[in-house]
Amino acid sequence: MAHKFNAKKAEILDSADRRKFLNPDSILQKAGLSRDTVFADLGCGSGYFAIPASLIVKKVYAIDVQQEMLDIVREKIRVVKLPNIEILLSNESSIPLPDNSVDVLFMANVFHELDDRVAILREAKRILSGSGRMIIIDWKKMEMEMGPPIEERLSEDEVVSICEDGDFRIQERLHAGAYNYMLVFVRTEYERRGR
Repeated sequence: MAHKFNAKKAEILDSADRRKFLNPDSILQKAGLSRDTVFADLGCGSGYFAIPASLIVKKVYAIDVQQEMLDIVREKIRVVKLPNIEILLSNESSIPLPDNSVDVLFMANVFHELDDRVAILREAKRILSGSGRMIIIDWKKMEMEMGPPIEERLSEDEVVSICEDGDFRIQERLHAGAYNYMLVFVRTEYERRGR
């Protein structure tokens, strides 16, 4: 079973140090969001991306398997009064959203933690709209003082290979900071249908 981030350490997720190497505003700008976007943040943690995304897009689904994380997001939403974020508790292998309901499925430092990537990719295909995109940000596979142990990390090419096996095609590789990569995928069957 893959290691999950400990909710008791949630304050690390919102630290000023993290903003220096994984800036949510810069990353969300690269994600190509608009006022019409429906954005699902899978493994939203403390809302590090979900909350700033809510200021850009039409709707945000903040999804996590840990209720403690969702409680943190719920409190932030209450304080800031953000009406367009919906909090959803999920399990490891399914996403509690309807078919074709999301324009962007976003996973930041989550993909390496998934026990059943095949199931999540199947779910991603199901919930994404026809032209929807899946964005995966994860830790570079190199030694560093932060993040998960190197043996738990996946290289960019490993993630691309896994996603291609799940009927996704890499659309873009972007820089997410010194320690992370950012990969943008589209569904291959959408490509085959000719847009």
